[in-house]
Amino acid sequence: MLVALAIFVTKSAEAAPHPGVTSALAAPKLGVFRSPIGFEIASGDSGWLPTSAPNESKNIATVYRPSAWKARGINAMLTVRVDKLKKPLTLDAYVKRWSKEYPKFGFDVLGSKPFVQNNERGYVLDLINRDNNRQLRQVIFLKEKNAVILTCRDQASTFKSTLKSCNEIIRTFRWSI
Repeated sequence: MLVALAIFVTKSAEAAPHPGVTSALAAPKLGVFRSPIGFEIASGDSGWLPTSAPNESKNIATVYRPSAWKARGINAMLTVRVDKLKKPLTLDAYVKRWSKEYPKFGFDVLGSKPFVQNNERGYVLDLINRDNNRQLRQVIFLKEKNAVILTCRDQASTFKSTLKSCNEIIRTFRWSI
C-alpha cells in the first residue's frame, strides 16, 4: 500500500497543476523534427524554428530559419534533406561522389573532414559559391540506404554568426532507430 501511495504521489506531482495547463513532462519540445526514416533534430535554444519544407523539393524534410527571418529579410536557413540510395554506400564513397559535382554548380570547397557525433560518423564540408558569394556548411550522416544532408547557408558576410546557430541545431542530430 505504501509503495502504491508513493507512486501515486510521484505521478501526481508531475501532472499539470490546473486543467488546461501542460506539465513540463508532457509538453512537446519545441523545434523537434522526427523523421519517419529514423532520425531526429531539434532547434533547442538556437532562436531558430522549423518551417514547412518547400513543395517543389520532395527530398527536403524540413527547413529551420531564424525566428524573425521574414520581418528582417534574413536569408539564412538550415535545410534537412534526405537522399534515399538505391544501394548501400559508405559515407566516404557518398561524399566522394558528390564532391566532384560541387564545381559544376559554382562552389569551391573550403574544407572537409570526417567527424564523430553521438557515436555516429558524419562528414562536414564547407563551401562558397563564387557566383553569388553565398557560403554553406553541409553535414552528412548516412545509415543503410539513407543519407541525411544538413545544409546551413547564408551570405558570406553574415555566415559566421549564422553558423553558430546552425551548429547548435546540427549537434542535436541523432538516429533514433
